[in-house]
Amino acid sequence: MSSASEFLMTSPNFRPFDLRFHTRMESPAYSLRSSSPSPSTAQSSRISSISMGLDDPFDSFPPDEQNKLPWEVVRWTKLRKLSSQVYSENGQNQFGAPTCIAVASTIAIGTAKGYILLFDYSQNLLCALGSNIKLAAAGCVTSVAFSHDHAYVASGHEHGHIYVWHIKRPVAPRIHISPIDTNKIDSGRHEGHVSTAKILHIGFMAKRHSVIVSADDKGMAFFHTSTQQIVSKQIRSIKLVGRYPTPTIQPPEANSQLRQRKATSVLAFAPMPLGNSPYPLESRGLVALMTPHILVIMSTSPTPHTQFTTGRPKSISDTMGLSGCLDWFPAVSAKAQKGSKRVPIPLTTNGIHPSNPRLAYCWSNVVTILDVSMTSENIRSSNASSRESSELNNSHHMEFTPIKKFTADEAIVALRWLNSQIIVLVTITQRLLILNEHTMHVTDTADLVPRQIMHHDYFSAQLNDLVISNTSEGGDHYATIPDAFFNSFKTFKGRIFLLGSYEFAVGHLSSWAERLESLMENEKFAEAIHLATRYYNGEAEQVTIGLPEDEIARHMAVHDRLITMVLQALRYTLNNSGRSTPTAGSNSTETPESPKRQEQAQADESAQYRQVSAIADASFEALYTLDALDVLFDSVYEYFENANLRGIYFETLEPYILAEKIISLPPAVVKELINIYASLALNDRLEEIICHLDTTTLDIDQVTMLCRTYELYDAMIYVWNQALGDYISPMSDFMRMIPKYFALAAEPQPENEANEKPTDDADSLDMHHETPLEKLRRNISKVYSYLSYIFTSRVYPTGLELDPDDEVSVKSSLYYFLFLGSIVTWPKEHGTQILVSEDEKENSRSFPYLRLLLKFDAPSFVATMNEAFEDTFLDGQDDDSDNESGPRHELPDEVIFAQSLTRQYIIDILLEILSGTEFTSKETIYLDMFIARSAAKYPQFIKLSDELLRQVMFRLCDPPSTEIADDCQLSVEYLLSAYRPEKIDDLVKTFVKVRYFRVLKWIFRSEKQYSRLISVYFEDAADGERQGVTYGSQDEVFTTINECLAPKSELSDEERTKFRQAISANYRNLVSTDPARASEVVEKYMPELRSSLYEQLADRHDLQFKYLKALFSPELRQMREGVQQLRRNRARWNTQQARETYVNLLCEYDKNKVIPFLRYLQKGDVRISKVLSSLETAGVIDGEIFLLRSEGQYVEAINRLTSHLDYLEKALLLLYPDPISRGRAITRGAPRKWVHVDEKKLEEVERALQHYVILGTRLCTERAKKTPMQQSQQQPIEAHSPSAGPVTSNGRLSDSELVWLDLIDSIVGLTRHVSTALFPDITAFERMSRSSSYDSPTKTILFLRRLVQDVFSALLAATSSTAAAKGISALGAGANVMSTSFLRVLEAFLTRTAAASPSVVDLRSVLANIFEAYIYERQLLTLTNRLLNKDLMVHVASVYTLRQEGWRVSSPTCEICSKRVWGTSVLQAGVYDAWDRKLSDNERKRQLRFKVTGALDSQTPILNDKPSAVAVTVATSPREEGLDLQPVIPVPINTVKAEIDSLVTFKCKHVYHRKCLEKYLDLDTRTADGFLLNEREVGDGYRCLICQEQEGRD
Repeated sequence: MSSASEFLMTSPNFRPFDLRFHTRMESPAYSLRSSSPSPSTAQSSRISSISMGLDDPFDSFPPDEQNKLPWEVVRWTKLRKLSSQVYSENGQNQFGAPTCIAVASTIAIGTAKGYILLFDYSQNLLCALGSNIKLAAAGCVTSVAFSHDHAYVASGHEHGHIYVWHIKRPVAPRIHISPIDTNKIDSGRHEGHVSTAKILHIGFMAKRHSVIVSADDKGMAFFHTSTQQIVSKQIRSIKLVGRYPTPTIQPPEANSQLRQRKATSVLAFAPMPLGNSPYPLESRGLVALMTPHILVIMSTSPTPHTQFTTGRPKSISDTMGLSGCLDWFPAVSAKAQKGSKRVPIPLTTNGIHPSNPRLAYCWSNVVTILDVSMTSENIRSSNASSRESSELNNSHHMEFTPIKKFTADEAIVALRWLNSQIIVLVTITQRLLILNEHTMHVTDTADLVPRQIMHHDYFSAQLNDLVISNTSEGGDHYATIPDAFFNSFKTFKGRIFLLGSYEFAVGHLSSWAERLESLMENEKFAEAIHLATRYYNGEAEQVTIGLPEDEIARHMAVHDRLITMVLQALRYTLNNSGRSTPTAGSNSTETPESPKRQEQAQADESAQYRQVSAIADASFEALYTLDALDVLFDSVYEYFENANLRGIYFETLEPYILAEKIISLPPAVVKELINIYASLALNDRLEEIICHLDTTTLDIDQVTMLCRTYELYDAMIYVWNQALGDYISPMSDFMRMIPKYFALAAEPQPENEANEKPTDDADSLDMHHETPLEKLRRNISKVYSYLSYIFTSRVYPTGLELDPDDEVSVKSSLYYFLFLGSIVTWPKEHGTQILVSEDEKENSRSFPYLRLLLKFDAPSFVATMNEAFEDTFLDGQDDDSDNESGPRHELPDEVIFAQSLTRQYIIDILLEILSGTEFTSKETIYLDMFIARSAAKYPQFIKLSDELLRQVMFRLCDPPSTEIADDCQLSVEYLLSAYRPEKIDDLVKTFVKVRYFRVLKWIFRSEKQYSRLISVYFEDAADGERQGVTYGSQDEVFTTINECLAPKSELSDEERTKFRQAISANYRNLVSTDPARASEVVEKYMPELRSSLYEQLADRHDLQFKYLKALFSPELRQMREGVQQLRRNRARWNTQQARETYVNLLCEYDKNKVIPFLRYLQKGDVRISKVLSSLETAGVIDGEIFLLRSEGQYVEAINRLTSHLDYLEKALLLLYPDPISRGRAITRGAPRKWVHVDEKKLEEVERALQHYVILGTRLCTERAKKTPMQQSQQQPIEAHSPSAGPVTSNGRLSDSELVWLDLIDSIVGLTRHVSTALFPDITAFERMSRSSSYDSPTKTILFLRRLVQDVFSALLAATSSTAAAKGISALGAGANVMSTSFLRVLEAFLTRTAAASPSVVDLRSVLANIFEAYIYERQLLTLTNRLLNKDLMVHVASVYTLRQEGWRVSSPTCEICSKRVWGTSVLQAGVYDAWDRKLSDNERKRQLRFKVTGALDSQTPILNDKPSAVAVTVATSPREEGLDLQPVIPVPINTVKAEIDSLVTFKCKHVYHRKCLEKYLDLDTRTADGFLLNEREVGDGYRCLICQEQEGRD
């Protein structure tokens, strides 16, 4: 029985020969998670975004949760006990409200009554400084500061007083600095703050208790020192910056100077504090001070000296607001961390490293970090053993370097260092910004508005002049002056202290552990695990959350906590999910609410699945990052197994295996993985997972047994090959499966299975609906892909390259198995024979395995060998040569056998097997294709007899099906390149019979039979056209024609003639191949074929159109570019027939190009009778009208236009198909309501109407211009006589008036018909037209009436200008001027309308529009003329006055001939006489002009006897003699010979004789009217020679 029988073949009988075997693993469209063991539900958006490793893990929170993080950025602690004492009513009555704070080892709070309250950190009140003295004169406390040893506290007050207190002796202040009176500033010798100044800033200098610095709101800062005398203390104050305020009583000059001062204040002020290690600069007593305009750093020891200044950045916007703040971070040292990889600063001898002091300052929204350093010499001096030694060196040179900058979104009002790496900022909107000093990026923000931080308006009164206002002029001005926050916002030892309006709070930044704990407490397990993983990887800001920057230390800190979090989250979640999941055997009582409960249960299950999946994703990612796979496969797997959610476990594990992140699994996990995926019919995904595992870690017996059980043959082959290196055992399984397939196929099949159409695409099979026979065949077919992969050095099924060391042995084993020729025993030792049948006869046949594979699917096996032949393994080796692995006699038998295997041997075996009777031609044809291609590709390895090749060729010429005919033809082409038969003519006949055109082209081209070659090209094209397929290349046809018919062609005359005949015989095919290129070939080489276009292609209008389009397109394009000679020198193909045919084809295929082509034509180029019907059929109305107009048939054009207007009228009425939609839905008792009309279609119809009305008016106007008016005949009007034609009281109408009459009659009739149809009652329309809003019918009628008005306006304009122009031009011919053309057309129209409709009511609206247009035009023209006359007469009078003054010339002689042109001698030459003659001529011309004007008004001819020398023209310019659009007849000045020479005078005062100037300029030519001067005696072509020469030199 043949394997090609209809019953057994479940794949198509024929397929393409070239087949590249592949597996589904190589398909890029394969989805790794297209289906899932668990319900496929999308994870939450926040989890997916965190898993992607975003910068902010909470960007994906819902909008209502974004502003409320699971943790607090700052954990605040309210000091309730302290607040109860400070903010209570009793406390405020006793001490006053709190105003400012200072923080050190104790907390100092200044109050409004001048007291300082000291609290310890247990919130106990230690003492109230100032309770024993009277502080009423000092005012409230405005600033507080501690000394470096926290033993002293200084306070600044509202009225300029300063107190220094010893905390342990609070009875009396140690130092009291009183202010000075503003009126006694100049009288005393002491300096200090004035009594009106608030001490906003105060501080101690270094470690000294008696030296303090202070600054006030007036812009003054002082350095105070206190020395103990014998009796009392002496206080010395030195002014650092600022000016004293002007006393109350000042002279005027002093007040003027005061007004010139720039407003200022001390926005921020601070002395440099001491660090935890000695630093030389500390002895210099640095103080930083900031005003609205400048930052100053001064040293106070030994004397005050400015060290650094910088101005406010210009880049800060004025609208940002004026604020300033600063804070020092002292020089500190820290112990170097042992084992740390990062040591940023070199260590000193004592194991510590120093750090320079830094100043952070801010103007508005720009924060700058300033580094303060010393020179290298001074740094060496800083290594002294004590602070005293460093203080002795006072010659340090300081350097100030801005190193970093940050720009906020809004103004910053407070700034403090939290530690050496973190700066906290308070913005004007009371947002707290956490700024990383290393990166200068804001890591977190917090809202301080709920804290109600206390702030004071200290600066607005002083700096009011700097606020932007309408009166500000130049200088620096700002939008606002923010309040002061700096005395309510302090930091100390990593804590933030806030003085609020109602409470006192202390806060610290949340650490990484606290943040994770908050997430876990809120049961946000997935987010917590993702965040902890980012902490472990160093993807977060370690500085602000307390994580070590060192990688090893960070991993040690996070590792154990992350594992604990994973286990806690899974234990809690999976235990709850296990309790909530119903068991399989549970029964629920059916109640009416059961459906709702089931729906709710499904929703809960879906939510639970999403939650568990999210936690699983986060846990797997965390454990993989930690390299804690033992936890993943031990505790984590146990949790999922106990919760019966192993599907989610493996679904989450799958991507890690496919990405080869995890390649080793425990045997128990592998077993459960295979069981679950196979039970869910996910065999493809399961095989792919197994193929990505490390086979050395698998339990081979377990995996192979499971693969056989679940028919996972791809995975089983991979395990056999990679784990055991066994490539024959999989073949033994396939050899057992093929006989089972034949046995199962021989059994009767159900009708629904047997009649199913088989398919070859395994991917398209529905695995759940496969029959056992289809499933078995699909599994067996994998053997061919397996062989193809191995023979081409690829690993099956992954497609990776084989190991080069194993490549030879692997290929040899399979070649040995297939081509040994007998039954193989495997394994070789203690193995069994691999039988192909229970019949011994079948087992004893030669090549049993090869026969079995060919019997099952011969095409696939031949395709496999076609791929194998491309490998160099079959090139063969010498029998005596040794292998690289050792001598030949030591090699395995299969390797020795494979070394002698060649391509020739394989082909011989296949010929022997397939030549038997058990294989049909449908199967052996693939062997013939294989032999033909192999013989051509490997001629050095394959030698076949000519007879065999000839038989193969003949068999290829008889394909069993058209499906493989193209493959057979390609195989013949291969074979002909290696084998040349003797009798080629016999084969040619065969090739012609089977239509192997590619083969024929190759033969005829090689034999140089070009006439037959071109015939084959055309026959191939015709065959492809019949079958709907394109064979061959179009370029080949025309390339061959150009080669053969070119002048330099090698063809003889006889061959050239045959070639031309072949083209002529296939003219139709030539044009169908490419009409454009065919036209080029015909015009270039064979112009005699032009007539064939209309004869042979009469039924192919599409080809005719493309052909003619290719010819006309270049000419049309060149004509648009301005090549006009093409109209005169047309090509020979451009005949009248070609043009007419092209017009007709354009109407059929491209209507939009009809008008452009008609513009290209000239009169007589086409016959109207030949194209008019096509234009009418295609509906190209514009084309018809254009063609009739170009032929001068205006009446016919107007008739065609009016007939189209009738069509548009019907189209317009179709939009209102019935009385209801035309007007109103008339219902008894119901209001009249308009029905909706398609506005888009209505707009299209109205646009068309407007277009054709405008076109009609243009036609009528053009007709009136080209046709002269004939004298009317005075005949009586006989309206009742049909032959009388349109007549008026003045006689019969002319042709030009008739076309106007037809157009008007058509548009007026259209308007009347539509109005009657839409509004039977005209009063209804009148009411609607007077309303505020129009409906569609009303708009339509108004639109049509505007069209009527436009037509009559155009008639009025056209007939008036035409009558005037033609009446004047006909004066000499005696023609009658018809200035009443408009009235004649109107009279004829009314006569015709009255005869058709005697009712006057129908004409009322039309006549109203006509007269309205007429009156409007008349009024407009009258008003225009009045305005023109008024302006014109003003200018004429001005010009006349100037002209009477004349031009004074610069010289009395001609600039060319040097003869005198004026003077007494010249006057005697008859100049006066000439002047008199000119005046007489002007008077005569004036009288003649008025005479002509009167003649025009009376419509009588004049000037019957006019002189021949006078040329009669029409002056249309209103400038001529001041007339208003009246025709004039000028008489040129040179019609009378002047007795003396005329002069030419220029505005530049140079004068010439006219004849001298013309001679020099060589003005022999004349203007169009024959005169050098115009009617106004002005020379248009003259120019001054002297001025022109000067311009040339310039």
